[in-house]
Amino acid sequence: MSRLVYCDQKMIDLDACEVVYDTPFTPESLKEDFEAPSGHWSVKDGWLVGVHRENSGGMLYTKQSWDFDLIMEFDAEAIPPCKNDLNFVIKTSGWDSVHHDAGPGYIFGLGGWWLDKAGIEKYPTCKPRCLTELYPLESGKLYHIIAGVIDGHCFFYANGKLVCEMYDPAPEDFVGCGKVGFDTYASQIRYKDLRVYRAAYTERILEYTPNF
Repeated sequence: MSRLVYCDQKMIDLDACEVVYDTPFTPESLKEDFEAPSGHWSVKDGWLVGVHRENSGGMLYTKQSWDFDLIMEFDAEAIPPCKNDLNFVIKTSGWDSVHHDAGPGYIFGLGGWWLDKAGIEKYPTCKPRCLTELYPLESGKLYHIIAGVIDGHCFFYANGKLVCEMYDPAPEDFVGCGKVGFDTYASQIRYKDLRVYRAAYTERILEYTPNF
Protein backbone atom coordinates (compact mmCIF):
# COMPACT_ATOMS: atom_id res chain seq x y z
CA MET A 1 0.00 0.00 0.00
CA SER A 2 1.26 3.45 -0.88
CA ARG A 3 2.39 5.72 1.93
CA LEU A 4 0.82 9.08 1.30
CA VAL A 5 1.71 12.41 2.89
CA TYR A 6 -0.59 15.40 2.48
CA CYS A 7 0.74 18.95 2.78
CA ASP A 8 -1.46 21.84 1.72
CA GLN A 9 -2.19 21.23 -1.97
CA LYS A 10 0.49 18.55 -2.36
CA MET A 11 -0.01 14.80 -2.21
CA ILE A 12 3.29 12.96 -1.76
CA ASP A 13 3.57 9.21 -2.33
CA LEU A 14 6.81 8.20 -0.63
CA ASP A 15 6.82 4.87 -2.46
CA ALA A 16 6.89 6.77 -5.76
CA CYS A 17 9.76 9.07 -4.72
CA GLU A 18 13.31 8.17 -5.70
CA VAL A 19 15.40 7.01 -2.74
CA VAL A 20 18.79 8.74 -2.86
CA TYR A 21 20.16 7.55 0.48
CA ASP A 22 19.24 4.38 2.41
CA THR A 23 22.30 3.02 4.21
CA PRO A 24 22.10 1.57 7.74
CA PHE A 25 24.09 3.37 10.41
CA THR A 26 27.38 1.59 11.08
CA PRO A 27 30.76 2.88 12.26
CA GLU A 28 31.88 2.56 8.63
CA SER A 29 28.95 4.48 7.12
CA LEU A 30 29.29 7.16 9.81
CA LYS A 31 32.90 7.73 8.78
CA GLU A 32 32.33 7.44 5.04
CA ASP A 33 29.02 9.26 4.54
CA PHE A 34 28.92 11.94 7.25
CA GLU A 35 30.93 14.77 8.75
CA ALA A 36 30.61 15.73 12.42
CA PRO A 37 32.09 19.18 13.09
CA SER A 38 30.59 19.46 16.59
CA GLY A 39 29.18 17.21 19.27
CA HIS A 40 30.04 13.56 19.84
CA TRP A 41 28.61 11.08 17.34
CA SER A 42 28.80 7.29 17.42
CA VAL A 43 26.88 4.20 16.33
CA LYS A 44 25.55 1.69 18.85
CA ASP A 45 23.36 -1.31 17.98
CA GLY A 46 22.37 0.26 14.66
CA TRP A 47 21.48 3.62 16.19
CA LEU A 48 23.24 6.87 15.42
CA VAL A 49 23.81 8.51 18.81
CA GLY A 50 24.45 12.24 19.18
CA VAL A 51 25.57 13.77 22.49
CA HIS A 52 26.28 17.47 23.04
CA ARG A 53 26.29 19.14 26.46
CA GLU A 54 26.83 22.72 25.29
CA ASN A 55 24.12 25.30 24.61
CA SER A 56 24.90 25.13 20.92
CA GLY A 57 24.31 22.75 18.05
CA GLY A 58 26.09 19.41 17.98
CA MET A 59 25.93 18.95 14.22
CA LEU A 60 26.29 16.03 11.84
CA TYR A 61 25.85 16.38 8.06
CA THR A 62 25.84 14.18 5.02
CA LYS A 63 28.94 14.63 2.94
CA GLN A 64 26.79 14.35 -0.15
CA SER A 65 24.75 17.32 -1.33
CA TRP A 66 21.72 17.00 -3.61
CA ASP A 67 20.57 19.75 -5.98
CA PHE A 68 16.84 19.00 -5.79
CA ASP A 69 13.98 19.06 -3.28
CA LEU A 70 14.40 16.58 -0.43
CA ILE A 71 12.40 14.51 2.03
CA MET A 72 13.86 12.80 5.12
CA GLU A 73 12.37 9.78 6.88
CA PHE A 74 13.79 8.24 10.06
CA ASP A 75 13.08 7.10 13.61
CA ALA A 76 14.41 9.00 16.62
CA GLU A 77 14.11 9.37 20.36
CA ALA A 78 15.46 11.53 23.16
CA ILE A 79 17.61 9.31 25.37
CA PRO A 80 16.39 9.50 29.01
CA PRO A 81 16.64 11.60 31.05
CA CYS A 82 17.05 14.06 28.14
CA LYS A 83 13.80 15.67 27.03
CA ASN A 84 14.80 18.48 24.69
CA ASP A 85 15.90 19.19 21.14
CA LEU A 86 15.30 16.25 18.86
CA ASN A 87 16.47 18.23 15.84
CA PHE A 88 17.44 17.75 12.21
CA VAL A 89 18.23 19.89 9.18
CA ILE A 90 17.24 19.81 5.50
CA LYS A 91 18.59 21.77 2.52
CA THR A 92 21.61 22.98 4.43
CA SER A 93 25.05 24.06 3.30
CA GLY A 94 26.68 22.20 6.20
CA TRP A 95 29.07 23.63 8.76
CA ASP A 96 30.15 27.27 8.61
CA SER A 97 33.83 27.02 9.55
CA VAL A 98 34.26 30.81 9.53
CA HIS A 99 31.63 31.45 12.21
CA HIS A 100 31.94 28.01 13.86
CA ASP A 101 28.20 27.49 13.56
CA ALA A 102 25.61 25.71 11.51
CA GLY A 103 25.44 27.05 7.98
CA PRO A 104 22.28 28.17 6.15
CA GLY A 105 19.46 25.64 6.13
CA TYR A 106 16.06 24.71 7.51
CA ILE A 107 16.06 23.46 11.11
CA PHE A 108 13.26 21.15 12.27
CA GLY A 109 12.75 20.00 15.83
CA LEU A 110 10.72 18.61 18.72
CA GLY A 111 11.21 19.87 22.26
CA GLY A 112 13.21 22.87 21.15
CA TRP A 113 13.49 26.62 21.29
CA TRP A 114 14.04 26.42 25.11
CA LEU A 115 10.28 26.12 25.70
CA ASP A 116 9.54 22.55 24.55
CA LYS A 117 8.21 23.73 21.22
CA ALA A 118 8.07 21.89 17.92
CA GLY A 119 8.71 23.70 14.70
CA ILE A 120 10.69 24.78 11.69
CA GLU A 121 12.91 27.79 11.15
CA LYS A 122 15.11 29.20 8.43
CA TYR A 123 18.64 29.53 9.76
CA PRO A 124 20.59 31.72 10.48
CA THR A 125 18.03 34.52 10.15
CA CYS A 126 15.50 32.52 12.21
CA LYS A 127 12.82 34.06 10.00
CA PRO A 128 10.46 32.72 8.87
CA ARG A 129 9.79 30.50 11.84
CA CYS A 130 6.79 28.28 12.65
CA LEU A 131 6.46 27.02 16.25
CA THR A 132 3.80 25.18 18.25
CA GLU A 133 3.37 23.94 21.84
CA LEU A 134 0.95 21.20 20.74
CA TYR A 135 3.61 18.48 20.27
CA PRO A 136 5.75 18.28 23.43
CA LEU A 137 8.75 15.94 23.29
CA GLU A 138 8.53 12.86 25.53
CA SER A 139 11.81 11.38 26.76
CA GLY A 140 12.29 7.79 25.63
CA LYS A 141 9.37 7.85 23.18
CA LEU A 142 10.04 6.63 19.63
CA TYR A 143 9.12 9.12 16.90
CA HIS A 144 8.76 8.27 13.23
CA ILE A 145 9.65 11.43 11.34
CA ILE A 146 8.79 12.43 7.78
CA ALA A 147 9.80 15.94 6.76
CA GLY A 148 10.80 17.78 3.65
CA VAL A 149 11.34 20.97 1.72
CA ILE A 150 9.80 21.52 -1.71
CA ASP A 151 10.63 24.90 -3.26
CA GLY A 152 10.50 26.59 0.13
CA HIS A 153 7.44 24.67 1.36
CA CYS A 154 8.64 23.02 4.58
CA PHE A 155 6.57 20.32 6.28
CA PHE A 156 7.04 18.08 9.30
CA TYR A 157 5.20 14.91 10.35
CA ALA A 158 5.78 13.00 13.61
CA ASN A 159 4.11 9.62 14.17
CA GLY A 160 1.65 10.26 11.36
CA LYS A 161 0.53 13.70 12.51
CA LEU A 162 1.34 16.98 10.80
CA VAL A 163 3.33 19.00 13.32
CA CYS A 164 3.55 22.14 11.21
CA GLU A 165 4.29 23.47 7.75
CA MET A 166 5.80 26.74 6.62
CA TYR A 167 6.39 28.62 3.39
CA ASP A 168 9.68 30.44 2.87
CA PRO A 169 9.08 33.44 0.57
CA ALA A 170 12.74 33.42 -0.51
CA PRO A 171 13.84 29.81 -1.09
CA GLU A 172 16.39 31.08 -3.63
CA ASP A 173 18.55 32.03 -0.62
CA PHE A 174 19.45 28.37 -0.31
CA VAL A 175 20.42 27.58 -3.90
CA GLY A 176 23.32 25.15 -3.67
CA CYS A 177 22.34 24.02 -0.16
CA GLY A 178 21.57 20.34 -0.52
CA LYS A 179 22.74 18.43 2.54
CA VAL A 180 20.69 16.91 5.34
CA GLY A 181 21.76 16.23 8.89
CA PHE A 182 21.04 15.91 12.59
CA ASP A 183 21.43 18.35 15.46
CA THR A 184 21.64 17.78 19.22
CA TYR A 185 21.42 20.96 21.30
CA ALA A 186 22.38 20.41 24.95
CA SER A 187 20.84 16.98 24.48
CA GLN A 188 21.42 13.33 23.68
CA ILE A 189 19.37 11.92 20.82
CA ARG A 190 19.50 8.71 18.83
CA TYR A 191 18.41 8.18 15.23
CA LYS A 192 17.80 5.12 13.06
CA ASP A 193 16.71 3.99 9.59
CA LEU A 194 17.44 7.19 7.69
CA ARG A 195 16.06 7.47 4.19
CA VAL A 196 16.47 10.50 1.95
CA TYR A 197 14.16 10.94 -1.03
CA ARG A 198 14.06 13.11 -4.08
CA ALA A 199 10.74 14.84 -3.49
CA ALA A 200 7.92 14.32 -5.97
CA TYR A 201 4.26 15.18 -5.59
CA THR A 202 0.97 15.65 -7.37
CA GLU A 203 -1.30 18.63 -6.94
CA ARG A 204 -4.61 18.01 -5.23
CA ILE A 205 -7.73 20.12 -5.46
CA LEU A 206 -8.98 21.54 -2.19
CA GLU A 207 -12.64 22.47 -2.12
CA TYR A 208 -15.65 22.23 0.13
CA THR A 209 -18.66 20.03 -0.50
CA PRO A 210 -21.52 21.77 1.32
CA ASN A 211 -23.51 19.38 3.51
CA PHE A 212 -26.54 21.64 3.85
